[in-house]
Formats: sequence, structure tokens, C-alpha cells
Amino acid sequence: MKTRTYLYLMAAAILIPVALAFWIGVSMLLDWERESRIHRVQETARSTALLVDREIAVKEALLRVIANSEALGEQNFQRVYRLATRLNGDDRMSWTTLVDERYQPIFNTLTPFGTELKGETRHYVDKVLRTEKTRVSGYFYGPTSKRAVVSVDVASPPGQGPRYVVSQIFDARYFERVFANSTLEPTWLVGIFDAKGVTIARNRHGAASAGKPMHPDIRTAALHAGSGVLRHVTHEGTEVYGIYTRAATSGWTIVIGVPVAEIEAAARTAATYATLALILLMGMALLTAVFFGNKLSNALQQAGSVANGLARGAVARPRPTKVDEVDALLDGLHYTSEALSRESAARQALQYEREQLLVSEQRARRVAEAQSQAKDSFLAMLGHELRNPLAAISGAMSVLDMPGVKPELAANARDISRRQMRHLVRIVDDLLDVQRILSGKIVLQRTPVNLSEVLRSCVEAKRLVDAGKHHWEAELVPCWVDGDRTRLEQIVDNLLHNAIKYTPAGGSITVRCKTSGEEVVVEVCDTGVGLAPELLPLIFDVLVQGPTSIDRAQGGLGLGLALVKELSALHGGKVSVHSAGHGQGCTFTLVLPLCQDPALDTPPAQEANGAAPARPTLDPA
Repeated sequence: MKTRTYLYLMAAAILIPVALAFWIGVSMLLDWERESRIHRVQETARSTALLVDREIAVKEALLRVIANSEALGEQNFQRVYRLATRLNGDDRMSWTTLVDERYQPIFNTLTPFGTELKGETRHYVDKVLRTEKTRVSGYFYGPTSKRAVVSVDVASPPGQGPRYVVSQIFDARYFERVFANSTLEPTWLVGIFDAKGVTIARNRHGAASAGKPMHPDIRTAALHAGSGVLRHVTHEGTEVYGIYTRAATSGWTIVIGVPVAEIEAAARTAATYATLALILLMGMALLTAVFFGNKLSNALQQAGSVANGLARGAVARPRPTKVDEVDALLDGLHYTSEALSRESAARQALQYEREQLLVSEQRARRVAEAQSQAKDSFLAMLGHELRNPLAAISGAMSVLDMPGVKPELAANARDISRRQMRHLVRIVDDLLDVQRILSGKIVLQRTPVNLSEVLRSCVEAKRLVDAGKHHWEAELVPCWVDGDRTRLEQIVDNLLHNAIKYTPAGGSITVRCKTSGEEVVVEVCDTGVGLAPELLPLIFDVLVQGPTSIDRAQGGLGLGLALVKELSALHGGKVSVHSAGHGQGCTFTLVLPLCQDPALDTPPAQEANGAAPARPTLDPA
């Protein structure tokens, strides 16, 4: 049998299964492409829901500022009105109202203070005051604004005086800005619906659609599942894939309708191109098989004659292969194969030797680079740890040098100096065992520590050094952890130093401490430059700083947050960061395990002599 015949049979044996597998693959490709497109739209729907919740969360935070304000507690409603107006800014799509517990409206920032407001039944007031939970309303018509609106309602904290409900009213068109901030295609139909399925906002014909119910099929599906996909026909007569999801905070439903033709078109286009490519490749394969079949047959005939010349004096004949040309070639090349084999073995030995030398060189280079990096990391950590206590001591000395300093303030400054000097001595002692620090083997001197006292002392020290450049607030409750007080002070000091460094003068820095189950949660919030999303996963790495990777203009070596992460882990805790983006500030959250308050272990006799357990306190700085 000729060689070309074998080639034709081989080509047929390969191409026929490939064609069958192709048709199976095309059908799978259509399904995968469709699912991929729908999954992308689902991610967009979830991101849109998060944007809606973010808008509501921001306003909820402002409402809590008003509800907990001193002016409201003193019933200074005009001052509360000014505060609400200032927080709303120039946004005419959102305003604030205040209602007392008897349903009487106090003011509406949409109108001047003192304007007589229409009284109406506000059944939500009792529910909000009773549950003390934030309420997000559905779609309704505002009597004062004469607009389609929704509201977020927050109750004032319980106390001795009357209680109030502070509400943020949104024009339904307020949420149309979410559509501009989302990655929505022009052909998509997007709607936001309240918990009852009433339309709040829509990217098309929003004014005409507001207040109308959502599509009944989507409504039924959304009641059974918080998110999903439903193929249906819209009110405009367009067949779409309806991708819906429910926002966690508001309970509203976000629906994105993508035309079926848009989803299917991409899959069909991909399948068409794949089919044309397969036909072209199969034709080329057949032509190539014919061409090379003829060429190979002629070449093998010539090679057989040449090989016979090289194999003069051959006494053995290889086993026939039933291919005439190949049998002739094997007869001639049999006697040269041994020499070629020996030469190939020698080349392989040389190649193996070269590869071993290359591996050895790369290994040595990596060891050298690791040693250099370890040295640089050690020097950077040394400078950073020595700077923190020196800064606190310098601040305390500045206070002592102030003329006419109060005795209690001077005593506090000296106490800070002594405490930071002990901290500095501790750091110098740790340098004697620096190899253990570089290898991650830091030994903690664990004792029960009142974390609120650590926070309070660190805030006081930083506030002295800050010299009034920022507004400081501290909300602390007594909580005990089993840890190294020096290292805990180092963690808090690094977080506060980071907040000061990246918060412009006039900004606010807030420190909170609370317990949650078996854990204590510490939050350090600032109103600084914030962090870009791509920097959040890297901010706790060594030598990473600021909002744009390593910001050398800000100073420091980028070790503070890396030390916070490692020391928190050694205490059995963890640290994380959240930022809404550039210019939105940062919130660093430290979580540590609680331990038993030593005061609770005091014998009854000692408690009778006056030792009492500490009570939670609120320490506004």
C-alpha cells in the first residue's frame, strides 16, 4: 500500500471525529456564551443594587448624626434645621424632615424653617420608635413636595425627653443617577422597584413609569427568590431576559432587561465564525494531505535509494512494514541509526549539564536577593519602630515647654513621656533579638489588658502631637484582651498615625471600641484622602502606602500597616480596611478576642472593700 493512501486514511480518521466533536462544541458554545452574557448582566445588577444601598447608607449615617445631635436633645429645632440643611448641601433631589412622637411635623428642609406643614397620619412613626431600626419606605406621593418620593426613617435615641423620627426624603428621580454610575448598555432596560413591586425609577420613560407596578411575571419570580433570570415580554412588547436581584439594605428589587436578540446574537455570531473556520481548516487539511502525500511518496523513493548507498554491505533486513517506500528507507538507514543514537546521547548529556548549571546559578541568585531584601526590611522596620515613641515623647516635651501649663496637663505629659520611654526601651531590647523579628517569631508578653485604656492613652498622645489640626472623637467601652500592652499600643499608634498622615487639616478622626459576642471590635475612621479599590488588597503589604501605592511624599517606610497586620495575627485577631474611594476617607477595623475582666475574678471579700467591675463609658474627645 502506498504512503499517500495511508495519509488519506489518516486524514479521514482525524477529520471525521473532529467534525462530530465540533458540532457538539458549537452547541455547548452557544449555551456557554449565553450563560456568560447573562452572568455579566447579573454582576451588573448586583453592583447596581450595591450602589442603591450605598446611597441609602450614606443618608442613614447623616440621619443618625442629626438624631444623636445635642441640638435635638435640647429641642433646639432651628439649630437642627440648620444642621440638616448643611448636611444636605445643594442637593435639591433629597431633603430632611423631623416628626415628633405625636405625628406632628417639626420642619421640612424643602421649605423655610417655621413654615406651617400639613398634618397627616404617619403610622410609620410608632414602628420606627418601637423597633429603633432604620426604615426604608416604598414609593409614595409627598404632600409637601408634590413629588413621587421614598424615605429613610431613623429614630432618635431613647431618653428622658420626647422622641423624634428624622427622615430623609428622596425624589424618585434621585436614583436615576445610579444608572449613570453603572456599566449599563444603552439597549438595556433598568428599573428599581420597592418591596411592593411599585416602580421607583427607570432608565427609560422614568417619569411615566414611576408608581406603576412591575411586570407580573417578574414580580412572582422575585417573591420566590431574591435573584434570578426570567425570559419574558416587557410592557413595550420587547422579549428580554429579565435579570433581577434584591438590595440587602433597602429590600428593593433591581431588574435589568436585556433584549433576547442581544444575548443570542453574540452566541450565534461566535458559532457562525467557528463553523466557517472549521470548514476552511478541513478544506486546507484535505488539500495539504493530497499535496504532501504526493511529495512524501516521491521523497521516500529518493530517500530509499540514498539510504541504500549509505548502507552498503548490509546483512540484515528490518521487518517489513507493508509500505514499499518506508521498507526501502529502513533497509538503508538501519546501519546508520546506531551512530546517530550515540551522537544524540552525547548531545543530551551536554544539554543536561548546561541545564544543571543554569539551575544552580538561578538558585544562588534567588538566595542572594532574599538576603538583600531581608536586610532592607530589617533596616526599614528599625527606623519605623523607633520613630513612633520618639514622636510621642517630643509632643509631651513640647507641652511641658508651654508657658503656664496646667499641673494636670504637665503631669499627663510626663506620664506619656515615661510610658513612651518604656516603649522605646522595649523596642531597643527587641533589637537584640532582631533575627526572630525578621523570621516572624516575636514573643508576646501576654497579660490581661484593658483595651479601652490603651485606646484612650494613644488618642491622648496623638491629640497632643496633632496640636489641634484635626477633630478627634473617641467612643470607648471597657473591654479586656489577653495580649502584650506594648504591642497593642504599637498597633493603635500605627493606625492613628496613618489616619493623621492621610487626613487633611480640619478633618475628623474617630476611634470606636465595642464588643460583639466573644470579640472586641475597634474602628479607626477618618475623613482623609481614601483608597482606590485596587489598593485595598495591598495596603497591608510591606512598603505599600497611601492612596497611590508607595507615596514617598507622605514620609515613612510603608511598614506601619504591615506591622499592624502581623501583630494583630499574633494576638489571634485580624485587621481590615474599607474605603468608598478617593476622597471618601478610610475605616480600619481591628478585631481581637475578648478575655475575662480581671475585676470579675476578684474574691467577694475584695469586692466588699470597694473593688467594683468597670462600667461601659462614652469618652468623646
